[in-house]
Amino acid sequence: MTTQVDIRGNIAQAEAIQVNSVNLTTVHTLAEVDQLCLRTLRCANALVVKNKLKENKDKLLYDLIAWVFQDRQYLSWQDGEKISLLWIKGGAGRGKTMISIGLVDRLLRRQNDSTMVAYFFCQNANYELNTLESVIKGLIQQLVFKQQGLQIALRRRWDCLKNRFEEDTTSWRVLWDILLEMLEGCTCQRVYIIVDALDECRDDDKTDFLKLIVRTGLHNPAKIKWLLTSRPLHSADRELLTGNDQAQVSLELNLQHISEAVKTYVAFKVAELDRRHNYGKELRRKLEAVLNEKAESTYLWVSLVCKNLEGVHRDDALSTIQEMPPGLPSLYHRSCTQLRNRESVDAKNCIRLLKVMMLAYRPLHSSEVGSVTGITDSVLRIDALVDKCASLINMRGTIIDFVHQSARDYLSSGDGKALLDSHEDYGNGHVALSCLFFLSAELRFNICELPRLDSTGKLTEEMKDPKECALLASMEYAATFWAQHLEGDSNTLLVQNALTERGEVSRFLQAKFLEWLECLSLLDKQEMAIEVLKTMSRVAESAPFVSTFVQDATHFLVRHYHTIANWPLQIYSSATVFSPERSIVKRENLDKLPKWLKQIPRMDNDWSSVIHSMGGHSDKVKAVAFSPSGKRIASGSHDETIKIWDARTGDLEKTLAGHSDWVYAVAFSPDGKHIVSGSDDNTIKFWEIATGKLLKTLTGHSDCVSTVVFSPDGKHIASGSHDGTIKLWDTKTRNLSKTLAGHSGRVNSVAFSLDCKHIASGSADNTIKLWDTVSGALKKTLACHSDWVNAVAFSPDGKHIASGSGDNTIKIWDIATGNLWKIIDSHSDCVNTVAFSPDGKHIVSGSDDNTVRLWDAATTSLQKTLVGHSDWVNAVAFSPDGNHLVSGSNDNTIKLWDTMIRGLHKTQVGHSDYVTTLSLSPDARYVASGSHDSSVKLWDARSGALQKTFAGHLDALNAVDFSPDGMHIASASNDSTIRLWESVTGALEKTLAGHSDWVNAVAFSPDGKHIVSGSDDNTIKFWEVATGKLLKTLTGHSDCVSTVVFSPDGKQIASGSADNTIKIWDIATGNLWKTIDSHSDCVNTVAFSPDGKHIASGSGDDTVRLRQ
Repeated sequence: MTTQVDIRGNIAQAEAIQVNSVNLTTVHTLAEVDQLCLRTLRCANALVVKNKLKENKDKLLYDLIAWVFQDRQYLSWQDGEKISLLWIKGGAGRGKTMISIGLVDRLLRRQNDSTMVAYFFCQNANYELNTLESVIKGLIQQLVFKQQGLQIALRRRWDCLKNRFEEDTTSWRVLWDILLEMLEGCTCQRVYIIVDALDECRDDDKTDFLKLIVRTGLHNPAKIKWLLTSRPLHSADRELLTGNDQAQVSLELNLQHISEAVKTYVAFKVAELDRRHNYGKELRRKLEAVLNEKAESTYLWVSLVCKNLEGVHRDDALSTIQEMPPGLPSLYHRSCTQLRNRESVDAKNCIRLLKVMMLAYRPLHSSEVGSVTGITDSVLRIDALVDKCASLINMRGTIIDFVHQSARDYLSSGDGKALLDSHEDYGNGHVALSCLFFLSAELRFNICELPRLDSTGKLTEEMKDPKECALLASMEYAATFWAQHLEGDSNTLLVQNALTERGEVSRFLQAKFLEWLECLSLLDKQEMAIEVLKTMSRVAESAPFVSTFVQDATHFLVRHYHTIANWPLQIYSSATVFSPERSIVKRENLDKLPKWLKQIPRMDNDWSSVIHSMGGHSDKVKAVAFSPSGKRIASGSHDETIKIWDARTGDLEKTLAGHSDWVYAVAFSPDGKHIVSGSDDNTIKFWEIATGKLLKTLTGHSDCVSTVVFSPDGKHIASGSHDGTIKLWDTKTRNLSKTLAGHSGRVNSVAFSLDCKHIASGSADNTIKLWDTVSGALKKTLACHSDWVNAVAFSPDGKHIASGSGDNTIKIWDIATGNLWKIIDSHSDCVNTVAFSPDGKHIVSGSDDNTVRLWDAATTSLQKTLVGHSDWVNAVAFSPDGNHLVSGSNDNTIKLWDTMIRGLHKTQVGHSDYVTTLSLSPDARYVASGSHDSSVKLWDARSGALQKTFAGHLDALNAVDFSPDGMHIASASNDSTIRLWESVTGALEKTLAGHSDWVNAVAFSPDGKHIVSGSDDNTIKFWEVATGKLLKTLTGHSDCVSTVVFSPDGKQIASGSADNTIKIWDIATGNLWKTIDSHSDCVNTVAFSPDGKHIASGSGDDTVRLRQ
């Protein structure tokens, strides 16, 4: 077994720059694989969570919950063979978690070889404990620890070559299947599963989770026992207790038991206080009586009041509790009122801390409080602040959290919210800036002081776990969540000022971006860096400097992702060195390169448009699609498979196999949970993404299914086939709804309008048809293409349809009238695929000319040509945010492209790379320029204003020339072509293809009827302008032709070459007339005198020569 080794032990090797990713072969033991599986799952430690809760619940009195163990329903669940699920429900503070802890401890004491206990305690305020994903991961971890062999369910899903799971283990549905597999494989006679406080789980899928428990988790009530606790929960009321295998214990219906238990708890708490304050028998009796009267059978109220009494003198104890209001809401209100009425610094800091706790995405470690609140007191002082808010928050070990979810609920509305709002303005923006100030002050190179390597490649000292670094730990919250807090206040003046070029955000990114990446990598939270940058791209839309930096930073992170993950300190060396010259991140951090690195290689100026090139299919890629979240890409291929890829990293996540012939089409459902595929095996297959399971095969077409698409509302699937029909399927029942017939040829493409009212179809009968989705009636037939229609797409506003055809054109149609609106005809071969950008401003197309092209939808001007595929481009799709494209090709690859859409609507004044050639128009009014950026630009010679940009070449420009009448421009390029442009409109007139290598020179004849070109293929070619025909090929040079020119009378051509010679040719015959070989180096330029009697030449030998 092989894997890429995570050599964090070597991450300080600044002595060597990693040029390419290093794959080392390592043999792993099964135990090591199991450890990798569990580490990758990142499960919360349920035992630690339970023990922390237990600490907070005082000394657990089993007498308080003894009644539960005698409850008939509980005993039937615990010992019987018919009850598989028990639901304990009750209001806030009734002791549900205390009951759960007691039950777990009781069952653990009884645990033996024939029984097993797994449990999880949900906590709303902790993002690591408030999702279904975390619940199931916690249960899986415990099952693996408690029985050898169960880990095989994880091990067989582990890809040892890529060091990751083959399935998406962030999906609770995938994890559920793993859990069920483990429960099936468990050899114990009985397994108890306890999930506490399910209501504090934030997932919207709680109802689906409960459905799955009922439908798939209760089939063996004698073996598998589920116990859930929650506050009253509507979804639970609806889904649970629907069968004889389910039971309930309602704390509200057991108030007599609860009341007696609370009395016992009161006596216990007063006895504890008595040992501290020496109350005496009479005062103890009075205190117990008042507490019992006001407790309202709520443990939490008693606990909070008695906590308050710890610091009260015995003489004031009775009056203090007499002043305490009954019930939790009143108690919270009293605590808030006391804080509001104080003017001390401590009181203000307490309110700030409460505000931050409400805003925080998880409970805070005591060492993190300063970074988030700006309160710079010591940890000891933070403890004191928490004590002053003891009725609302507390500290469990070093973790600060709300005493109960009900306290958080109180502060989120009514009087509680009014208290927080009445104090200083300290919101999300202030939290974000506090985080950035802290990070700016503390982040530094090699923050954990990782050891270096000696000359033999061994560590100079023992490697320590970075997570044991206290400073790193104190940065975790700030480093992970600063951008989310910034977004929370993005419209405020505070945040807008922070986003300016000299604002706090800009200064942080410029000074500490690399150190921040190192920090997240060491924390094993590198994926959060991508999420932070995505958040910042939204926040900084109107902040040019930050927006540009974030765009470049995203390139930097994505291109060097695996290097940063495995060798964090290489951020400062190889990642920086091998970034483009114009990278902002590189420019801002050159001073951080290792001192021993005296010279660095020159890189390309800009990031490549290709972000990832994904190879994995063994045959042509015919279909691609983005998931609605933009996080995944699906591809379908002639290798009969569908593959799902991580769009961030380009890694393959899973392969769906089931078709028996070529896969032509794939589409994601709008909720991102399913994929549908169409194949040459005449079937449509419906897949669940999380598990990769085939849910259903839809049959009905009698020939290849060439296209499938979900309706935007997710209720229907439309499919098109070579049998000439479109079929509509109901996604809920997955049954055929209707068949649309009308095309006389195969259907190649179908698309839904955004409002789901219409379907467009493109066919081999050269037409587009528009159908009514509800009735199935044909509304319009659009006919103007002269070859097959391969692709159709609706504009987002529903006003236009774009179609791509085998006639090499894209046509845009007005839906209301059915009229042809615009034609795009710049592709040189069949157009296979078209798509509108999500905002409707751009169209992308893919063609048999191997290119992907991006067009302005309004003007139809070409914005960008993406070159990289080596064969036909069959499919393209925009990402949901419009910033990326994915394409699939006959070269078996999928490519992810950066479209830089946000900059495309702006006129780019000036070339983006160096200018290689100039030509002055005959009337001297205009200048044409050609550049390494692949474009030709036309400028006003007097004002210097840009008039037009001619885009279409696929590589650098080497030469441009005006026709004698100034109406045309010829351009020569490294793409081996010459292109003729209309200088007034900018339209491409012709592409002259015939050279087999770079075209270095081009010139019009004096009468404008002919063009001559010179190339790296050592030839000169003579063309007719009107027809574009190649008339002659002149051979004789033994090296590349660098320059060509017509004589003034148009009868001769002079050419200069890297073979150091000038040759003069007779145009009429094509014969070589003379060779001049007086130069000792390449001839770069030649020119005739106006009378045609002399020739001047310039050469690499540093001379200019004039001869007759």
